[in-house]
Amino acid sequence: MTPASDYKNPHHVMLFFEENQVNDTCMAERIIYYQRLKNAGKVLLSGNFWNQARNFVIVHVASDMELEQIIDNDPAVKQNILKLVRAMPF
Repeated sequence: MTPASDYKNPHHVMLFFEENQVNDTCMAERIIYYQRLKNAGKVLLSGNFWNQARNFVIVHVASDMELEQIIDNDPAVKQNILKLVRAMPF
C-alpha cells in the first residue's frame, strides 16, 4: 500500500469522467485544454470508452494540489457537462 504522503511527490493519476449532458462546444474547449496540458508534459494519455458516455485522462502531477487545479480548470467540469467519478493514483 502506498502511504498518502507519497502523493505529495510527483505521481500519475488516472481520472474517470462521466457525461451529465451533451455540449459539443464545451467538449471542444476541453480537448484544447488537455492538449495544452499534454504539450506541457502533464497528460500521458486520454480517450473515450467505446459506446459509452465516459472518458479518462492519465495525468502526471507534482502534488495533489496540482491535480485539484487540473480538475477544477477542466472546462467540462466547470460547466457541469462531465463529472469526475474516480481518481486512481499510481
